[in-house]
This record gives sequence, C-alpha cells and structure tokens, in this order.
Amino acid sequence: MPACPNCGRQTLRTKDWACQWCGYPLISRAYKLIDKTFKELQEERSLALKSGETESEAELDLESDLELESEPEPEQKPRPPVKPVPRPRPEPEQRTRPPVRPVPKPRTEPEPEPEPEPEQRPRPPVRPVPRPRPEPEPEPEPEPEPEQRPRPLLGPVPRPRPEPEPEPEPELEPEPEAEVEPEPAPVPALKLEAIRDGIEVSVDQMEALYRADKVGAHTKFLGKTVVIRGLVERVFVREHLEIRYIVLTGAGKKVLWSVRCTFDKENSSQLSRLNEGQEVAVRGKYDGYGKNIIFKECVLV
Repeated sequence: MPACPNCGRQTLRTKDWACQWCGYPLISRAYKLIDKTFKELQEERSLALKSGETESEAELDLESDLELESEPEPEQKPRPPVKPVPRPRPEPEQRTRPPVRPVPKPRTEPEPEPEPEPEQRPRPPVRPVPRPRPEPEPEPEPEPEPEQRPRPLLGPVPRPRPEPEPEPEPELEPEPEAEVEPEPAPVPALKLEAIRDGIEVSVDQMEALYRADKVGAHTKFLGKTVVIRGLVERVFVREHLEIRYIVLTGAGKKVLWSVRCTFDKENSSQLSRLNEGQEVAVRGKYDGYGKNIIFKECVLV
C-alpha cells in the first residue's frame, strides 16, 4: 500500500481525494479509494474517542476494516521516509484560462531541385574574316583651262572727281540759365517782451518763438488778440460737423509750427474765396497750442 507523502503512513484515498489520516490532498490514482470522505472519517474518530476507545485502537480497527475491504496488493519495496511537505495555502480563485492552442508551424516547402544544365555543344572554330583589299584611288581628272576673254582696248584714263568740302558744324546755342528762385527775405526776430494785444506777427516769427521757448510764448500770447500773416496751406470746411478752419504756413520752407485759424459760422462765407498759396492776414484770439498754434474767433483783415 502506498504511503502518504505528508505523514508517511500507509493510507488510502478518500472520496474527496485526501489522505485518510492527515487530509493531505492525494492526486495520484495509485491510492486505493475509500467510500468515505475525510470529514466522515474525522467524525467517526471523534465518536470513538467519546465512547472511551483510544485513538490507536480506533485506527487499528479502521485499518483492519479497510484491509478487509481492499484487495490484496502486491508487496512493494519500502520507500525511503518522505519529509513532511507543508500544506499549500489556499490560493484565491483564478479564472481558468482557455487552453492555448499550439500555433501550427508553417510547412517549409522543399526547395525545387535545380534543373540540369543543358549540355553545351562545342562551338565550331571561328575562321578569321579576310580583310578587304583597299581599292586603288582614281586618278584626278585634269581641270579644264579657263577660257581667256579678249582684253578691251585701252581708252583715256578718267580724271578723279574732286571731293566735296565738309559742311561747317552748326554752332551750339548756349543753354538758358535756370531761374533761381529768390530766397525769402530774412524775417526780423520778435522778442517775447514785444508781444501785446493787437500786435501783427507773421507765421515765421511765431514759429521761431515756439522753437526757442514754447512755454514762454504760450504765456505771452494767452488771452491776446493778434493779427497773423502767412500763406494759406489748407482750407477745411465741413458745415454738417461745424468745422471751419484754415492752416497758415510761413513764406520759407515748411515750418514746424503752423497756425490754425478757426472761423465762426457768421464768418465762414469768407473761406470760399481763399485759395491755397494765397497770402492773407487773419485776426484771431489765441487759444493754446497742440499739433498747431491755434487761434479762434478769426476773421479776414
């Protein structure tokens, strides 16, 4: 009778595939089967203990009963003692994986046998090709002699004609000299101390004052009515927006500080007779400065 690998005792396999003595799981079919479970055997042992029988006697009785039930087995050689194997811990239930089917290996087709090379017939010997003989060059034909024309009779030699005299080259007229625009007369400088109510100044003089000291010029012109002389640079009238003003510039080059003169509605009719570049004189009240020097309530003088 085979022994249990855990307890080392000769044992039989219960209905629940366990050792009858220790309950160790027996998977091999070499063990004889008992028509009882391990739990039923334990209950019988516990009942026998309660009735006063010793455990060894109950086991002997059980062994005798089992030996009577089981068929005689052939004698087996004694096996070496097996060390007790620790019980495996119950593992958590795992989902059974589907069996992995082996991937069939692709059949390797046998390589086709190389076709036997056709037998090569021996080539006939190549005869040397005879070189063509050079043909004799034809003799050059004699060139025909040119026909000789009769020479004309010599006449009198003509006299050479006199060459015409070259015409005299026309004299270049001197180019007219470009008119040089006269430079504007220098504007007399205006001092801040001379500014008073009713003074007449030009745009060039005001531009020179604001270049030198715009804060001082603003203080002197503030609240004063003066007459400004200059050239009309632009006329801007928009009646629906109530915008009516002209921009005056100096007589010289483009000035940095131009003068803007704003007209009231009563005097806007004067702007219709002004043209750009016209020299005018405008009386107005000083109203500060920004992009231009500004005068308001202006009228033409």
